[in-house]
Amino acid sequence: MIFLKTRVECSWLMFGFVQVGLLLAMGTSCATATAQDGGANDEKSSQTKSQDSIWQAARDGNLEAIKAELESGVDVDAKTEYGATALFFACDRGHEDVVKFLLEQGADPNARDTFYKATPMTWAQSGDQKIVLLLLANGGDGADAIFTKAIASGDADYAKGVLETGKVSKEVLVKARDSVLREPAGEQEKQAALMAIFNDLDLPEPVELPKLTAEMLKRYEGRFKSGRMFVEVEVVDGELKMGFSGGKKTSLVHVGKNEFTIRGTEIRFEVEQNAATSVTLGSGESKNKLARDTGTPDAEEAQPKIADAETSKPSLPSAGNAGLNSDSLRADRSVASPNWPGFRGNGARGIAEGQNPPTRWHVEGQNGEKPNEKLKWKTPVAGLGLSCPTIWGDYVYLTSAVSDGENEGLKIGLYGDVDSVDDDREYEFKLLCYSKLSGDLVWERTANKAKPAVKRHAKSSYANPTVATDGDHVVAFFGTEGLFCYSSNGDLIWKKDLGFLDSGWFYDPGYQWGFGSSPLIYNDRVVVQCDIQGQSFIAAFDLKTGKEIWRTDRDEIPTWSTPTVHEFGETAMLITNGTKSARGYDVADGKLLWSLKGHSEIVVPTPFVAHDLIFLASGYSPIQPIYAIKPEARGDISLEDNTLTNASIPWSVKRGGPYMPSPIVYGDYLYCCANNGILTCYVAKTGEQVYKNRVKASGGGLSFTASPIAADGHLYLTAEDGRVIVVKAGSEYEIVSVNECGESILATPAVSEGTIFFRTQDSLMAIGSED
Repeated sequence: MIFLKTRVECSWLMFGFVQVGLLLAMGTSCATATAQDGGANDEKSSQTKSQDSIWQAARDGNLEAIKAELESGVDVDAKTEYGATALFFACDRGHEDVVKFLLEQGADPNARDTFYKATPMTWAQSGDQKIVLLLLANGGDGADAIFTKAIASGDADYAKGVLETGKVSKEVLVKARDSVLREPAGEQEKQAALMAIFNDLDLPEPVELPKLTAEMLKRYEGRFKSGRMFVEVEVVDGELKMGFSGGKKTSLVHVGKNEFTIRGTEIRFEVEQNAATSVTLGSGESKNKLARDTGTPDAEEAQPKIADAETSKPSLPSAGNAGLNSDSLRADRSVASPNWPGFRGNGARGIAEGQNPPTRWHVEGQNGEKPNEKLKWKTPVAGLGLSCPTIWGDYVYLTSAVSDGENEGLKIGLYGDVDSVDDDREYEFKLLCYSKLSGDLVWERTANKAKPAVKRHAKSSYANPTVATDGDHVVAFFGTEGLFCYSSNGDLIWKKDLGFLDSGWFYDPGYQWGFGSSPLIYNDRVVVQCDIQGQSFIAAFDLKTGKEIWRTDRDEIPTWSTPTVHEFGETAMLITNGTKSARGYDVADGKLLWSLKGHSEIVVPTPFVAHDLIFLASGYSPIQPIYAIKPEARGDISLEDNTLTNASIPWSVKRGGPYMPSPIVYGDYLYCCANNGILTCYVAKTGEQVYKNRVKASGGGLSFTASPIAADGHLYLTAEDGRVIVVKAGSEYEIVSVNECGESILATPAVSEGTIFFRTQDSLMAIGSED
């Protein structure tokens, strides 16, 4: 799998607490119409194409093309399916001349889209100050908030520019001046430059506030939460300080009764009986209220137990200890099989039971240590790919995209960026077969050679989908570059061109991120899920010939989730995740069985089945649901507002779903690992939360894209920087070990016969015992 993230999260942008992690995504941004016979419809289709053209010209900064479209009669405020206009795209891309021209032609600077509820100003603030000032000078709203942020950041020139638009209210000017006056002693030159802004303004004299003693400040101390967002407030050296989501604490500036500021954001406490009960951050539409957290210590506070060498030896815990039934797990041939036939192994469950992979290792280059006996082999992999290892018998399969010259690297970590990587080189799209025992390359095949038709994100590649195999057939999927089926000996059996498969930001299709859904093999057919810009679909092909068996259209925007198939009695159900709806189909004919609305805008996690329940999750903030669905569900099973269950859904939660990593059910428990390393454990059958802890390791913070896997009483959590944290399965959070692989890892590992196979940025390595 892959992934990406948004440049901003609109609800926090206006007051500067943008909590960005990783990746965005979805479907088409342009409202399109299907042309039918008749002059009126032809005219409508022509108008739609012109609208598409003006939006694209705004993205490209093509002023002449915009002029031509306006002269042909296109509305300067023509809206996409999501309510964005050409001005939105020009502001986002930083095309100052285009912004100026559109405003002169009457473009609405305060238009608001229907999805993010954002305006052109929202996108402009993430880039060019000159464009912000242009918008303000032409009627754009938001001067108060922008001026406040400019003062808070110490940018006197920017603050002057905003002030000169004449849009800043007197109330905000007074608050800004007072906040500068009351800032703790710092850079005198910067403070003098800021104060100079107010010298010639007719403002009332500052009100002298009573000095708050350390004892008085203690009323505000505590932890305050709203969903996953939390702040911690404490008195340090006589100053009140606030930290966000476990981050560094910053001094608050006292500006009024129970009122403070921090980096230009208003902070207001509600106090009862000399103790704060809540805190509100920001003002107006950008306002968030957090209530005092009176519960037990949460993820950032709880300290995990660290197992010693003796207690960490691989073993199967009892059912009462870790919620595992070893007999039933080992009797399940799918999770006990040495084969790992596709993404997340058998049934997309990510479990390899009874194989005892190692729980402790290190790889050469870490802290000057030599590799221990657990590193069986390591072999370089040319090119760049994020497909996961697939295993059958003695062979490991991967895909990669290989170009001449230096390969473009990945950008790992928690960050926000929607941009595509500019790369017009020609690539060879390769399927690779390695010996499971030695790591030697057995054979490689170039499936296609071309310049990629679709750009990728910096946390993506041109070879994202994981190979699927049944031992005789090996299916590789490269999105637009084709679907290919080979024999286990590397002979091409068939290939299919599925057309232009463009996955990216639904809101602005100019941002392309790469295709991510992996194929699956079920009996005699290959199934692919193609949620793209435009006509999304799911289809089944004959495994032996490649002939299309059925194709079902999906009203869906781009997602990167891989489907799964599970047999419920006589019905083999094809289960798919999605933004507009998760859906279940009959794999025999593609007929829709059920649908469920209520998912995040970027859906990545794959569905799976355990305890005779279907588990679905998605986690692009702020929508982060987890659902448990009964297999007999039929029709529209969507929950009504403010409900968590119905006849088809025995339990669900509104927050807690992971963004990138797929959840895993192991034994009695469901585990969800968020991108930022917060691991949450639930009772799988009921949804009751058991614990919630941030996975920590020395050497800095962790970010996760790979999905967790499980084996013999342990969970394996693979961080992007190559650290693998082994956690004991069960109702108590206990770290067994932190292990170094020495290279970036975004692909989910695979397990076979006591060995863990990691696909790193540059290599394939096997970690296991010699026997």
